[in-house]
Amino acid sequence: ESETASSTAHETNSEIPVPPVPHPYLTAEVQNLKSKIVTSGSLRGVIYPSSPNAPEKKLPSCTKETTYEVTVPETVLRPSDGSTTMSCAINDGANKQIKIPRGLKRNDTFTFTHTDLATDKVVTSTMSSVPGMDVVQFKPVIWTSVSSAFIKGSADRHATTGTVVEKLKQEAQEKMLEQVVEHECNACLGMTFNVTTDSSGKSRNHKLVIVTAHGT
Repeated sequence: ESETASSTAHETNSEIPVPPVPHPYLTAEVQNLKSKIVTSGSLRGVIYPSSPNAPEKKLPSCTKETTYEVTVPETVLRPSDGSTTMSCAINDGANKQIKIPRGLKRNDTFTFTHTDLATDKVVTSTMSSVPGMDVVQFKPVIWTSVSSAFIKGSADRHATTGTVVEKLKQEAQEKMLEQVVEHECNACLGMTFNVTTDSSGKSRNHKLVIVTAHGT
């Protein structure tokens, strides 16, 4: 038997390098008359070792492990058996389910760690090189596909489609950046975007937009 409680986490430490998060992933979101599917992965290919002329300097980590301190809430009436869980709202607003260590009871405190992907440190470009930087190693091609299906009226047809494409491109790039970090890289070069649209229905107001991104 397990109990579920809730609390709020407070950051106590940060900037601790950690291994990359496992991949791939598949997420889906359906809301009212809209649906969205996000998929991503990498293509099979050979990974060559780093250039022998590359400086012996480790690349900056694009992952961050943050340690939080939490207090077991009042609703946990008996010591945890190790399977009791609680929900924590961490500093970025996300909810995280964690297990309360064995033996702890209400008002006891403990710490847990949360891994963030520092995608803001990743360099992206549609070019094959970036001024001032040298490519010392490359990984297989990565890709992301984001599709959105929705129903819209004829009055805002062009504006709505353009807005959807813009948002999907941004989301596709964000997923690409996450993969870059997971592959222990710090840049994605030669990035391209392909946009596919389709209309169906009696008034052709059923829209499907697919944005696919590739890069190395």
